[in-house]
Amino acid sequence: MTAQLVTGVLKIRECGHDEFWLRDLIYDTPSMLGLGDLQPVMKEKTQSQGGRLDLLLKDPSDDSMYEVELQLGETNESHIIRTIEYWDNEKRRWPNRTHTAVLVAEKITSRFFNVVQLLSKAVPMIGIQANILQVGEVKALHFTTIIDSYEEPEEEGPPPPPTDRVYWEQRATKETVHLADRLLEFIRTFEPKADLNYNKFYIGLTIANRANNFASFVPQKTVIRLEVKLPQTEATDHLLQESGLDLMSYDRQWRQYRLRLTPDDVDGNRPLLTDLMKNAWEGRVN
Repeated sequence: MTAQLVTGVLKIRECGHDEFWLRDLIYDTPSMLGLGDLQPVMKEKTQSQGGRLDLLLKDPSDDSMYEVELQLGETNESHIIRTIEYWDNEKRRWPNRTHTAVLVAEKITSRFFNVVQLLSKAVPMIGIQANILQVGEVKALHFTTIIDSYEEPEEEGPPPPPTDRVYWEQRATKETVHLADRLLEFIRTFEPKADLNYNKFYIGLTIANRANNFASFVPQKTVIRLEVKLPQTEATDHLLQESGLDLMSYDRQWRQYRLRLTPDDVDGNRPLLTDLMKNAWEGRVN
């Protein structure tokens, strides 16, 4: 679908649907959110302090949880607070797992951005817009990640707490941490001074002992997440779609592609992955 073909953005209710319709669609196919190959755990999950969590999803690769609240129309204070409360409830229930609060709405407002900015160090939050697009005679449901607070860029605020390789091997596995070594080998073909920089939330990069996270890595149990800071283009989107790699999403806030890579993906796509990271590196250099 290209932007030139889209003739309008329609409200979900105007198309004869409601929140339950949206909830059931996502529950049946969680991958449509663009957050990876998630699995449904429960819908309308009753909370101990009242209310119901619309959707609880899980990433089977590392058992991380996503608490998803749905809202037709634009985000408002009550839904933002509810999303955070449900995230906190599930985090207390499963304290050893990573949890992310997700609010899906037809319009992500500036107030939501402000809340995410204030709470980004305490509450990992993702805002996703769900819209029905009119494409010729066809109506298509489309999800767009508007904001993702998982990672603070190194240019803003203090750096994340340092860790070491052992921390990541225990949090993920030695095999997936080794994938970061393999990707570093690709990087050193165009930047020999690059090295890995172990932080609490991700493995970043240094060049001549200075942080330069044009790419970063998040090892998980069976895969590694590669994040490459590049502007989104149709050419890059098409290239990644044709490659068959697992493109999780494009993070518009930090302007980066997020890929989920298996060992076979890394070994079988060296030229493509090298070019992606080189383009990101050149963007920083220039």
